[in-house]
Amino acid sequence: MARARLTWRTRTGRVVLSSCGALVALALIAGGYYWWGGPREHRAAQQVLDEACDGVLPSRAMRDVLGGGPFEKGPGRVDVLLSGEDADHARDKGRTVTCTVTGDGVPVAGDDGNAAEVQVTVQRVPQRRGDDFAVDRASVRARGTDPLYPRPAAELPPVGLGGGWRGLFTTGESATDTGRADSSNATVVTLLDCARDRGGLLVTVDAKDEDVTLDDPRRRAAFARIATGTAAKASEKWGCDAEPGKPLRTVALPVNADESVPLADASGTCEGVPGRGGRIARAWESASSDSPVEVCVVAGERPELPAREPSDESPRYHLTAFYGPYADSERRDYTRHHGEYTEKPGPADAPAGPLAGGGRWASAVCRDGSGPALFTVRDEGAWREDRSSTYDGHRAKPSAADRAYERAALEEFARRSARAHGCDAPELS
Repeated sequence: MARARLTWRTRTGRVVLSSCGALVALALIAGGYYWWGGPREHRAAQQVLDEACDGVLPSRAMRDVLGGGPFEKGPGRVDVLLSGEDADHARDKGRTVTCTVTGDGVPVAGDDGNAAEVQVTVQRVPQRRGDDFAVDRASVRARGTDPLYPRPAAELPPVGLGGGWRGLFTTGESATDTGRADSSNATVVTLLDCARDRGGLLVTVDAKDEDVTLDDPRRRAAFARIATGTAAKASEKWGCDAEPGKPLRTVALPVNADESVPLADASGTCEGVPGRGGRIARAWESASSDSPVEVCVVAGERPELPAREPSDESPRYHLTAFYGPYADSERRDYTRHHGEYTEKPGPADAPAGPLAGGGRWASAVCRDGSGPALFTVRDEGAWREDRSSTYDGHRAKPSAADRAYERAALEEFARRSARAHGCDAPELS
């Protein structure tokens, strides 16, 4: 029987067929990855970012916090921001968009990733006159307890973003905390002034990233870039045409509970605030910046106390400056809580006066279209001074010396803040 001979052509053909089979197998594998584990998954994750918050989220900044995906879009809303008299201050009715996106987070130190969540709110801010501190009481009643603008928790001074951005960064930590409580949570705010007297845009970002410390400046900058990136895209899409700041590479860390300084050495938001002997001689502050909310907290010296005894170096006076939408929101909140229970004027009725429950307010005319600034001082520790004169949690009645100190502290704090923001000298009662 003749033996079949394997010629060069047949060998070559088998090699070609074998190679083709391998290529087909690779193509099938690659196709499966493409449709099920690669670009298709990437496109699905990108679609979530594209559809959330009216399409103004910065994809790269979001992925720097949430990871590569997959993402889940939480509840969101789109509603009319302005109504009633507020609409008269704007050339058109703006919108509020809110969205929440969650992901696995960015792996840290060999971890597989941590659950991360980002909530973004973008709001149109109406143009206001510099001396118009009145609010529409009908709209206040209509909104009930729903705030007009989300106010960042800032029991301790927040820090400014820098880089030409008008905004702030805060962890919402309290001065009574022993450490950086829940330090993976942060709130970032960016406020844009729109071109040609069109009002402004306010972007608020609440970010949570489990098991990630904000001591790392790269994480703080990653959170902040979501706010600035959203602001830039919203400005272009909504016709704000604001002048953006510079790209942020780092953001300062807000002051910690154990980082008070001697009041005499204060050089930021507490600079110039008078002391009161040993009773008021410490301060928590942040560097002065173009932030829409500025805070100075002052307290007494830390006494020598036995172990496990509470320290008397606790917050005593909170001085806060509110600008733009935050001044408006603070006046509305005060009206909602106190307007129906007293005939005494409040921050929405007069430029200055005493606050219900203790403390004072003052205001300053700002001619940048953001409306009048509001400055407040509140005594958070009056009840500690004389427990015998308190009942059921109510504070002791402030003395004449207490009221005099409140006015002196508020006057200096408001004067320096207003001047730094280009506003007129504050008016005090």
